[in-house]
Amino acid sequence: MSHPVQTKGHPRKYPFVNMRIADHSVLDTIEGRHSCRHCNRSRKFFCYSCYVPVGQLGEVLPRVELPIQIDIIKHKKEIDGKSTAVHAAVLAPDNVRIYTYPDIPDYREEEGGVVLIFPSATSLTVPQLFERNVQLKIDDNYGLPKGHHMGTMLRRRMDEVVVGETDAESELKQSSKRRYTYDNLPIRRAIFIDSTWNQSRSIYADERIRRLRTVVLQNRLSQFWRHQRGSPRWYLATVEAIHQFLLELHVNAWGLNADYRGLDNLEITEGFHQLAAPLTMQPPMGEEGINRESPYNGHYDNLLFFFANMYDLIHKYYDHNDLISYRRPI
Repeated sequence: MSHPVQTKGHPRKYPFVNMRIADHSVLDTIEGRHSCRHCNRSRKFFCYSCYVPVGQLGEVLPRVELPIQIDIIKHKKEIDGKSTAVHAAVLAPDNVRIYTYPDIPDYREEEGGVVLIFPSATSLTVPQLFERNVQLKIDDNYGLPKGHHMGTMLRRRMDEVVVGETDAESELKQSSKRRYTYDNLPIRRAIFIDSTWNQSRSIYADERIRRLRTVVLQNRLSQFWRHQRGSPRWYLATVEAIHQFLLELHVNAWGLNADYRGLDNLEITEGFHQLAAPLTMQPPMGEEGINRESPYNGHYDNLLFFFANMYDLIHKYYDHNDLISYRRPI
């Protein structure tokens, strides 16, 4: 990275346009390294061992409040300094915990309300957690050979479709629609696995998490610059997956602000937009700022604070179309 790219090959859409991400140019002004107040190791922006900002950065970092708790199970071979999972722990310290496998909680002791974000043959979608009338659209076994299923060889995109219902059923559902708060969401904790696809399957086999309900996300093209061999373009970095899950959770609980344009360039599958359409609403007159139980208006976009900054830095030195990660199959 000695010389910035002087010319760009082809125009591209900037993925984070109109998202409510705080100005991260402050990161570009930081020179040198600082000692972590906990472990005394030298770090640049944050300590990826203790999950805290270093120097004076903690005074200017955005702090993100999440509606549920997030646990991240990190494979021991994942390199701490390269994992985006740490971003979530630094920016949402009250809601995010990171464990290194095999040192993890025994989730069999947890009662209902805990889900694992992992594609399996029995995975639910986020709308299904809210008992919306949808189902996964499965065509030709996802194109897999006979005897395989998506839990062992996930390679095809997935979409949700709304199942048709009568006017009477729709009216009954609307009349009995539940009003959600932070206290009565259908789940209270979501678990993510921070590893390669092959490593994640070995973690999923662990009896301590094996029996948890699994949830699959809507497809969204990853903007992660690191190439993972054999993974499709919609295999998200951990912090992207957390943002996508919280986005889906929030929209299904409290709707989508019709004025919010942060999703325009995120390249989320059309199925998400179709499901979000009935939940899109105009904000109340005179409402300013972001109320936590109001229609989604970028509530968790700051989880991508470090991610967007690094994306910009990478694209300052390398042409987007030259990076292998962005040329992976869709």
